[in-house]
Amino acid sequence: MNNWDIVTLIHFLPYDKFQSGWITFVKLIKSLSTNLKHYIIHQNQNLMLRIYITTIFLLFTIINTRSQEKTKVLLLATYHFGGNTNDDLKVTGDNILGDKKQKEIHTVIKKLKKFKPEKIYVENEPNRQKYWDSIYSDFKSGQEIQLADEIFQIGIKLAKELNLRHGVTCVDWHVRPAKTFFEKQYEELLKNVVNYYDDNNIPDTEPRSADLKETLRKIDSFNKIIPELELLDVFQALNSEKHLDTMFYASISSSLDVDKYNMNVFWSQKNMIRNVNIYQNIIKDILEDEPKKAVIIFGSSHIRALRNYLEVHPKIKIVNTEEYLK
Repeated sequence: MNNWDIVTLIHFLPYDKFQSGWITFVKLIKSLSTNLKHYIIHQNQNLMLRIYITTIFLLFTIINTRSQEKTKVLLLATYHFGGNTNDDLKVTGDNILGDKKQKEIHTVIKKLKKFKPEKIYVENEPNRQKYWDSIYSDFKSGQEIQLADEIFQIGIKLAKELNLRHGVTCVDWHVRPAKTFFEKQYEELLKNVVNYYDDNNIPDTEPRSADLKETLRKIDSFNKIIPELELLDVFQALNSEKHLDTMFYASISSSLDVDKYNMNVFWSQKNMIRNVNIYQNIIKDILEDEPKKAVIIFGSSHIRALRNYLEVHPKIKIVNTEEYLK
């Protein structure tokens, strides 16, 4: 093989099969080979060939290192500020726009800023992305915005503190409006289940186990005192392992304790289907953009499920949220 065989070979590397990080470097190698061709003509070919091969080796070493990097993910459990939720159990009267709570929000953001995320994922659907992009643009330009919403108060404000090019990324999921084949089929299934309840006179509220009743009582009691607590203390409590376990039980598995009408497996699956779709929205964006660090801000009932999906992915490393809230 002569000197030009190796140079020519680089031009035919199947770089279209590589991930985006590989594509960039392989294109760089191709560009380098083109420029070096003209230079090698006037230089010692053997010396330049050694330099060329060494350069290729170093570049592929960098590529391999980059491909092995994992995105560090911090999952932040939150409650829905200002009672902005359809959940039966909610926090009201938190006066999140008051001076005291605004100072407390600043304290929380300072803690999260130390993580230095490049992406911030929030609990809103992708069809709301343009709205939040406009909010972020206005907020960055100095416009005063009064929104009692954790997406703005934590997500948007954190993005501005970090001077991110884009504010927040919406990754929530609901079946309606149905777009894909799966969503349309699932929407039809939901209609059939509701009709089954009506046709068989099944009450909307099914019997609850003693454990679930006690769990809901504790959640409600905690929600009632949240307005009186320091916001940092609230986030520390929401992100404790004990609370995340409690919320997963209450929202996912508790309905299986008592199943008088043999329908509760469906409702448990329904909640997890939402979590699976949220996860897919997150992981697709991470694999495409390859951020070094990302924050996911979601209601506490979702965090345990999302973490279970994310922590087993070979490109994800979950960080300890509690460490950043100290």
